[in-house]
Amino acid sequence: MPTSLVETSAKKSGGNKLLPFISILVFSSLLLPAFFIGSGSILSAEDNCKNIEDDDDRLECYEKKEQETRNKLNSTRDKISSTQNTISQLAGNLSVTQGELNEVQNNINEILKEIEDIDKNLNDRQDKLSDKIGLRNKIIRNYSKKTLVSDLNIWMQGGFSSTALFGAYNKAANNEMLKIIGALNSEIREFEKNKKDNEELKNDLQKTQNQLVALKNDLANKKSLAENEVEKLEEKSEGYEKELEELQDKILALKDSNENGSVGNYEPPSVKTPDPPFSGRAFAAFSYGAYTHYNGMSQYGAKGRAEDEQDYKEILEFYYDTGVTDAPKKDKDAKISVQGYNEMSYQKYLWGIAEMPSDWPMDALKAQAIAARTYAYRSNKPICTTQACQVFLKSKSDNPPDRWKEAVDATSGKILKDPKTSQYSSTTGGYINNVGWDAKDEWPEDAYEREAKSPWFYKAWYTKSYNDSSSCGHAHPWLNEEEMADIINSYIVWSKGSSKEKSHITPVTKSCWGGDPYSIDKMRETADKYGKSYDKVSNVKVNISNGGYTSEVIFTANGNTVSIKGSDFKTVFNLRAPGYLSIKSRLFDLEMED
Repeated sequence: MPTSLVETSAKKSGGNKLLPFISILVFSSLLLPAFFIGSGSILSAEDNCKNIEDDDDRLECYEKKEQETRNKLNSTRDKISSTQNTISQLAGNLSVTQGELNEVQNNINEILKEIEDIDKNLNDRQDKLSDKIGLRNKIIRNYSKKTLVSDLNIWMQGGFSSTALFGAYNKAANNEMLKIIGALNSEIREFEKNKKDNEELKNDLQKTQNQLVALKNDLANKKSLAENEVEKLEEKSEGYEKELEELQDKILALKDSNENGSVGNYEPPSVKTPDPPFSGRAFAAFSYGAYTHYNGMSQYGAKGRAEDEQDYKEILEFYYDTGVTDAPKKDKDAKISVQGYNEMSYQKYLWGIAEMPSDWPMDALKAQAIAARTYAYRSNKPICTTQACQVFLKSKSDNPPDRWKEAVDATSGKILKDPKTSQYSSTTGGYINNVGWDAKDEWPEDAYEREAKSPWFYKAWYTKSYNDSSSCGHAHPWLNEEEMADIINSYIVWSKGSSKEKSHITPVTKSCWGGDPYSIDKMRETADKYGKSYDKVSNVKVNISNGGYTSEVIFTANGNTVSIKGSDFKTVFNLRAPGYLSIKSRLFDLEMED
């Protein structure tokens, strides 16, 4: 296009030398910016800028691209800083999850990709800037030597000269070259700055990656130590919980009174239930019977039946569902091994049995003598001398009470005929296993044990045992409304709570039981976690099964009906009730007084 312009101008001028010069001047003034700036391959590698024709718009495009690179660098720097802050926050937290660590690693990977993109762009631009730097240096050299002016002077030696016009051209050329050099220098400086910043980002990101690795290692070590410590604490906790469970077993063993008890060689005094020592609603649990396995003869029942003029055979027939027969060997010919006393005759052994007061009715004493003889005959090892077997006193054997000796001698050699059991106990509460209700007519009003005035037929227990009056600071059987609600809350925790929570269901009277009982407030709060808790009780009733046990306890609490299985209530009551308050048998009742 420039050549055709010169040729056209020459033809039109008819060979005038001024016109070609003017054409070259115009050509040159167009050529410099077009060659140095307009090609696009010199100042930028960006395709969306190189085709812009206007110089100022093109430079503005390059500046915009540089600013985008700068913005991306700044954004990446912020992301690195944010990631470092996240690592610092996680460093002191042992509950850091693998997901959180993975998220940090993903952030680092994303930042690394951004830096790689920036680096790729900068490397691509570096290749093209190499050409620009060479061009800039050549321009500077040529500009300093005035090569272009010298070439023009040689071209114009044909005698033509125009100092003013050439000066104008030279000034324009100078300005264009300075503009080009300035633009090149600015782009190179910006590139070098971006390159330096990107290298710093790489270093910062590597430090961040190293911090993350160090964090992971530190967390792994801390977690390992913590896990070891937790393991030790869990072992310690398990041991502690085991202690609490053992304590609960001891509480139940004492309060349930699973031991096999009998009247023994004395008449226990009658006990009157004390009145509530506080105002407001009061609740007490009354047990029917105590120290019983519900098998065989009730000693107080035998007394009541004898007082109702039943003979010993009738009494034994009811309790054992069998008759009386002679033993394979007579007492005078047989021996029994007694712990601590070697062997002795059955007769002398039976004289020492201290299981029933000797002033009771004779038919009751005879029934006792046959039951005791049968139990001894069925013993296949040295027989113990406590209630675990039969109570034996050597002093009584050596000098037996007349009435008791009479009962033993009158039934000499007599035993039960193939009984299912030869056990007996003091008071069953009016019900015998495999026999039924032990009552003349209606139970409990007409129960034989009640007629015989057994102190254990219907009793509210608050002492340690029948022969130990210790009360653990709670010298009455009554619970106030808050304490009764606490039993219900304890049942909720016992039935729904964790094993750890259940282990805290022990009497609040810690001074005599030990352990780690929840307070009443804490128990209510724990029960509330499982849907409901109570602090008011307005009514209570029980349902008794024909099988001789309390089947259900029903409360009205906070306006709601709360039903609890009888055996579950007995367990929770005995675990939680303060002092020695307890339910001694599976057959029980609850009373409320306003």
